[in-house]
Amino acid sequence: MGSCCSAQASNTYPPSAPNNANASSRAHINQPGSQGMGTRPSTNASTQSAANRPGPQDLTRHPTKNLKIPIWASSPSRTWTRNQIDEERVAFFDTRVSGRPEIWQTIRAALEVLWSGGDANDSDGGIATAQLILTAAGITVPGGNLAGNVYDSFGELYPLPPEIVSDPTDLVEPSAEQQDDVENKSEEGGEELDEESLRLKREDKGKGVLRAEDMMEIQVKLSYEGDKRLKVAISREDSVRLVNRRIFDDSGLAPPKRIKLAYMGRILEESKTLDAQGFNENDVLNGFVLG
Repeated sequence: MGSCCSAQASNTYPPSAPNNANASSRAHINQPGSQGMGTRPSTNASTQSAANRPGPQDLTRHPTKNLKIPIWASSPSRTWTRNQIDEERVAFFDTRVSGRPEIWQTIRAALEVLWSGGDANDSDGGIATAQLILTAAGITVPGGNLAGNVYDSFGELYPLPPEIVSDPTDLVEPSAEQQDDVENKSEEGGEELDEESLRLKREDKGKGVLRAEDMMEIQVKLSYEGDKRLKVAISREDSVRLVNRRIFDDSGLAPPKRIKLAYMGRILEESKTLDAQGFNENDVLNGFVLG
């Protein structure tokens, strides 16, 4: 008994070496994550590099400058006739695969205004009208040149070659025979406008008898109304010119304001009906308020 007690008394402190080793192991395993990351300087360096790298440029902050029609000449190896330019423009918009289709349609609508030189009331060749169409769709032209940089509201680029935007200064004139064809078509168009004027007077006086099946209600989104839609009752036989007048009257607008209708990215011809231009009455027309 005495020897047993003596052994216990001499062992005053418990063995510490194994416990210290375990504590050291636990401390190594349970080190804070920040200390562990300190052994990976390459990761920190790459993270800092990414943080310091400038992000993508916000192109939507670039204000649109006043549109300028590019002036250019054909190259010695490539000349353009009227028909070639027209065919090239049709093919260009029919073959776009990048970008948003609705943006391409809006760009085309604006260009069609410029190609035609605008309305008779436009003193700037339709530039203000084209500018309004682009602005309403959130399209920006930072340099003002449509043949330069054109961006949508997300900053995506829509490149346009100069021949798509404007005619060259050295456009090849058509032959005498081709010129006769153009003049004949212009005369036919004049007759159509005369007939339309008579029809407007007849319809305004109430001499035309309209049947219920000939009527339809259209929806128009005016450029100054945001997403608000105006509903207007028209006849299927109404020309776009008369539809414009009905929309104008129902909208409460006053001169010198006027309306230009567009559908599926195209400015509608005023001498034709909506049905003749492929309009679906379930769709919404875009009305650009000008003036």
